[in-house]
Amino acid sequence: FVEVDPAVASVVRAQHPEQRQVHSYDIACKYGVHFRKRVTTEIEGGPLIKAEDFPKDIQFLVPAWHILGHVDECLARYHFRYTSLVGRTAGEGVETIWSALNGYQYSTREMGHGHRRDTLTDMMNHFNWTKIRKEARRLFYAYFDAVREYQQKEGELQSMEATIPDEHLRKMAEESEQRGAEQYLSSTIQAPTKTQILRTIRDAEDAEARTTFSTTSHSEAMFIDNAIDLADLQYQVEVKRAEIEPNPGGDGQRRALLLTEERLRNRISEHFATLFRVAPTLQEAELVRGQPPTSQKLYLPSEFSPDDRVRYKLENLAAKESQLQVAEAHDALRRLRNALGLKALLLENQKIHIRGYDKVSKAQASINTAEKGVKRAKEAYNRARAALKLLGVDIGPESKVAHFQELTKDDLVPLRDFTSDRRFVAKNQEIPWIWKSVGGLDASQEGESGVVRTITSWNNEVVRLAWVHARAARDRWWEELVLLKEELRRVGKSFLHRAAEWQGTADAALVGKQSRFTRGVRAYALRQAAIYNFLAADAQKRYQDVVEPSQPKRFGNREGENEALVSIAE
Repeated sequence: FVEVDPAVASVVRAQHPEQRQVHSYDIACKYGVHFRKRVTTEIEGGPLIKAEDFPKDIQFLVPAWHILGHVDECLARYHFRYTSLVGRTAGEGVETIWSALNGYQYSTREMGHGHRRDTLTDMMNHFNWTKIRKEARRLFYAYFDAVREYQQKEGELQSMEATIPDEHLRKMAEESEQRGAEQYLSSTIQAPTKTQILRTIRDAEDAEARTTFSTTSHSEAMFIDNAIDLADLQYQVEVKRAEIEPNPGGDGQRRALLLTEERLRNRISEHFATLFRVAPTLQEAELVRGQPPTSQKLYLPSEFSPDDRVRYKLENLAAKESQLQVAEAHDALRRLRNALGLKALLLENQKIHIRGYDKVSKAQASINTAEKGVKRAKEAYNRARAALKLLGVDIGPESKVAHFQELTKDDLVPLRDFTSDRRFVAKNQEIPWIWKSVGGLDASQEGESGVVRTITSWNNEVVRLAWVHARAARDRWWEELVLLKEELRRVGKSFLHRAAEWQGTADAALVGKQSRFTRGVRAYALRQAAIYNFLAADAQKRYQDVVEPSQPKRFGNREGENEALVSIAE
């Protein structure tokens, strides 16, 4: 981060150290970890920020769109939606200009460097001026939109809390307070994720490298993790080909598929290059290569017999694969449960709320996507389970590692099918084991009472998650109301300040000898001052309408809504 730190430090230094700062950055989860240490460390010329000037409260968050590509731990800790006192800030404001600039990509690509730069500068200036001119109006209407959103979220939260016993509600509040950011993650599924296991193995590898002074740049754990992901990519490409081949008119899709297959071939080539580095003895083996990319064997330790693993010295690699495959099986079961729940929710929503051909078609497309998620998770679980069996890992009922049963069609049933009538049964079927083992508990050994306890625990966790997310949504909209009102006040003050600056420029033009140039400067400055005075007056009037709505009926459409808008605005 050596090139980024000076720029960020200059912004941080410009603020008072007692002022809270929230910075938005795509990789804030990594960047902010040692930020204080980096910028306060003595270097030639002094530290970027003096220790006594470092902010008392500084926070790094990931923008709302980019956070969706991060792991769950990042989602809970660095999401704007789960951070207090930021309202509904998305953190993507600087990105919005690209939607305006994209339309000029074809004309500017034909320009020279200077012409292109001037054109883009003009476009950006126009974009900024348009935002300035419309800012007070945007904030004005955004405020009353936020009022309605807040009322809706508050109503949803109150309706939810009305169905929860007071004692249960109190316990959920206490637990959420204790867990902090982790409250937004499920605590029912306690099995370690593959990311956590990978991090543990990597730490052990790093410690061993420091002890043995090893200089290898290839992590065995990362190699296996990439191979597991590569097997999943092979499955996805195979599924995509099966979807496209029967389609006689899908030329564009076929070209995209060919490009994807080419990328898959390149990744397979990289995989084999790394394989021979982490397991050089395999260069002596007769490995079959050049197969179709979706069926190419990856030659992980699980694909060798026990004797061959000893012969090629793959025991250490096999031990790491077994740990990662256990975590992959747990992750696959988690994704399977989530996909089944999503599919059930979409089906129920389509049945109750969706009407009309277009809406039904879109809803069915979402259901089909969820079904693909079910099949993909099932396939990932089966691959991990098969690898564990080949590695000789005990995954039976008495296993101390995990009990991974064979998945059948009857297991792929949403939990709500068993809990809708509170009898925990559906069509006289037994509850699938994938739900009984939630949280690392194998309730199948506990009888019916164990099943009830496990599913009740799962349902309680679903309620808790729904409640903490509903409360966070309500709180963020309330904060948005406060922020929008204050922003509107400051916009008016800012316009007055800009008007005073231009008026000062106009007055300065009267000093000294007058000429056509100074008269032109004064005329332009007076015009700018008049524009900003007009914008300031409009902003101040809108702010007064927010603080003391004179015509609240223009915002409310339902009986009683106007009074609520007035009371919240006050």
